[in-house]
Amino acid sequence: MKKLNRVTPAINRTESQDDISIISADFTANVKSSTGPTNTVMSLHNVSYKVNVKSGCFHKKSKTVLNNISGIMKPGLNAIMGPTGSGKSSLLDILAGRKDPNGLSGLVLVDGRPLPSNFKRLSGYVIQDDIFFGTLTVREYFWFSANLRLPSSISSDVKSKRIDEILHDLGLTKCADTQIGNEFIRGISGGEKKRASIGIELITSPSVLFLDEPTSGLDSSTANAVVLLLKR
Repeated sequence: MKKLNRVTPAINRTESQDDISIISADFTANVKSSTGPTNTVMSLHNVSYKVNVKSGCFHKKSKTVLNNISGIMKPGLNAIMGPTGSGKSSLLDILAGRKDPNGLSGLVLVDGRPLPSNFKRLSGYVIQDDIFFGTLTVREYFWFSANLRLPSSISSDVKSKRIDEILHDLGLTKCADTQIGNEFIRGISGGEKKRASIGIELITSPSVLFLDEPTSGLDSSTANAVVLLLKR
């Protein structure tokens, strides 16, 4: 497997498979183009992040979450590793441009330039917890995402082809017409839900894909399959 480029914050950390946030860049080509992957490079320079926390009933004190972090995320698979509470999700949110700028200092660059205002549209973000409508099938959920997020200028035939390609790439073809399920409806497995979460973000063909602890809650075999999928 390709060597992971590690970003090491100023806090000492222990590595754990269940505490991994992955950034997978250049995951796929553009929806309307097949010119191959781009070479998006993200970098962060002297990034610090502080939050105000309550201290007693009326007082607040500043808490440093991240302290003077610099690093580079090269094209391919990159991982932020560390124990619970060490700031992984905060760093991931900062890289994705999803953090409140209050208390934030430093620079995050994409290909040597500041994050563009539409970066959220150019990137994908898979949250840690899988949130679905359990009564929908996997294919229906993909169609929901496609109709909601893709431009109206893209035809239904192109969307359908795109959905079929993602289902195939993620190994979800066999369960494509199975209800996702919930606590009352028996549906797809946990690993299939995780892959479905990734597929929903791939609908827009992001040049950078952020994933918050994609292996948490999965057994070792399923976690390995998810990481191999991201690498591919």
